[in-house]
Amino acid sequence: MFAAVVSLLLGMLATPLFGDGEPIGEAHRFVCENEGVGRSAVDVLLATGNHTTFLDLFSRYDPEGFAILSDAELADKTVWAPTDAAFLAIRSDLSTMSPEEITAILGYHISPPRRTPGGSYPIVTPEFLINTEQMNHRTRTGVLTTSDQRTRTSVTDGVLMIEDARILGTAWCTEAGSVFSIDSVIMNVAPPSVLAWTIHRIVRILLYDDIRFVIYSTVGSTVGAALIGHFIRILIKRRKNAQAG
Repeated sequence: MFAAVVSLLLGMLATPLFGDGEPIGEAHRFVCENEGVGRSAVDVLLATGNHTTFLDLFSRYDPEGFAILSDAELADKTVWAPTDAAFLAIRSDLSTMSPEEITAILGYHISPPRRTPGGSYPIVTPEFLINTEQMNHRTRTGVLTTSDQRTRTSVTDGVLMIEDARILGTAWCTEAGSVFSIDSVIMNVAPPSVLAWTIHRIVRILLYDDIRFVIYSTVGSTVGAALIGHFIRILIKRRKNAQAG
């Protein structure tokens, strides 16, 4: 059944996704037909024809994550998808892993949006990675386990890497995110140091909208209460003065 669905969607999606794309330097291009409108990460990965193992494992071991990646409206993720050949290379390792371990590994390959203080975030493209040179990306595994595990991308002589995996030449847009193809599976992501964890927590508390709202509301309430108290004291003082006069 899964193979039939793959074959059907490949025929429907392959043509619009494999345009020339926008060249980025000599080795990378970003394909984004119609700005990715209506296109989910699963749509993109099915159309490539080279990431069926990744999708199959996600559908079996992380159905919630698979549902998210299947929804174009929830496509605000960066997906680092190992090729079928990459999974074939670790087939024996996967056979000895528990479902929880496989789920964790899959989660290393999904990054939530990179939010800014204003609430918006950039779609991660090869050009964005090249210009930034080094960048940390939170993982789905870290989000689910609150471990704050992060993968790192880097660029050396035009070669883009995420951890020890090479980012291949073509990336694609979804409706609000992007999909990269990588040549090996990220098997482990080290937890952050205490210093890095502390910095991340401080940044989240100070900048993220939901937490920032609580902080600003608390500060605003405190300041407001102080001002009200000040005016009440003035009124009481004036009344006393009037009565004394």
